[in-house]
Amino acid sequence: MIRAAVVLAASALALAACGSATPAAPKASQCPATAKAMKKIDADLAALRAAYKLPVKNTLFGNKAINVATDRFLNDVALAPISNLQRNRLIDHAMSAVGTRCQQCFQAFEAARPIPAIKAGDSKCPKA
Repeated sequence: MIRAAVVLAASALALAACGSATPAAPKASQCPATAKAMKKIDADLAALRAAYKLPVKNTLFGNKAINVATDRFLNDVALAPISNLQRNRLIDHAMSAVGTRCQQCFQAFEAARPIPAIKAGDSKCPKA
């Protein structure tokens, strides 16, 4: 059972890390609200990467910095005027930034994915 969970987590990390270099810079044609939201999200991703480098006593809970950065990222991504496909990709970047330092944060990112909305075809940019 534990071995299956480890294999599943490792495969999820491998898939989340595929192509997870630095997120693309905001396009010139983005509306100002989207560009502002993307700057906040980029800062959140930088905070997640910095928090990853701090020591962790328990990988289930992570550390305070990872938890704070995760909460801020999830809030900013949920409120950002971006498409669900972009939201899903940004969550990929966050999952790769956290890695194996906080299993509950990883699960929170997975739960925040807008997969049902993407599957239903709702990938339009919401109005700001």
